[in-house]
Amino acid sequence: MSGEIYLPLKLLHVLCAGITLLLFLWRSQMIFSERRMPRLWTRHIPDLIDTLLLSTGAAMLFVIGLSPLAGDWISIKLIMVVIYILLGMVVLHFGKTPVIRRLAWLGALMVFACIVWLAHFKEILPLAM
Repeated sequence: MSGEIYLPLKLLHVLCAGITLLLFLWRSQMIFSERRMPRLWTRHIPDLIDTLLLSTGAAMLFVIGLSPLAGDWISIKLIMVVIYILLGMVVLHFGKTPVIRRLAWLGALMVFACIVWLAHFKEILPLAM
């Protein structure tokens, strides 16, 4: 049973992660070019995708019986997700200057890459170097 549901959850989770990254890049470009963003796209669609992303991640943990507080790669990944969210908030809402927003943007992309690394390899050591 768990094997039957895990793969579709994982595929949906990866799809949502890709869409989340694309939406973040698009919204960031709109901010950097000082163009006005449509309200639906900037508020509701990203929130819906992110909720689905977190829900599928939690469901996969439940299916495989892994605790997010296990102190393993998953704990580090969750901490990095929080950091990614905070950096995204700086880019999209709270950055006072373009330099701060751009630095937060670069940081968010680096953190996103680390999250993908952890999700794929389930290994902490190379990130610590």
